[in-house]
Amino acid sequence: MHHDEASITLNELIYSVIPNLNSAEKLVITTLEGMAEAATTPLDILKLTDKRKTFELEIHRIRLNLEHLLNRYRSDVDAILHAEGEHQGPQVVPDAQEADAIRNAVDIYQQVRAFQRGERRHPISGR
Repeated sequence: MHHDEASITLNELIYSVIPNLNSAEKLVITTLEGMAEAATTPLDILKLTDKRKTFELEIHRIRLNLEHLLNRYRSDVDAILHAEGEHQGPQVVPDAQEADAIRNAVDIYQQVRAFQRGERRHPISGR
């Protein structure tokens, strides 16, 4: 996957960025919920619950912007889905919010992968 959102194809967005975001979201939510359940002080529980809610809001914002982008390319999205991923589709030209959403989706996934490899203590940083 390209890290420069200006060079990402619609296919990469549909078959890489979005599924990776979905996987990362599940892992982060499960991890934060488990940490909150294991927490021993009300303050720790509150902090972890707040972190989960903040993360969920960030994911929601990302999804709204990705949905906006996909809607702008609706006919191309339909062609890619119909071809079951065999068609790359055009390079996307995201607006500023959409580009930010793509960057954040990729960043979240990379942080989660680093957590899974044992390179980080937490699946997400200050989100």
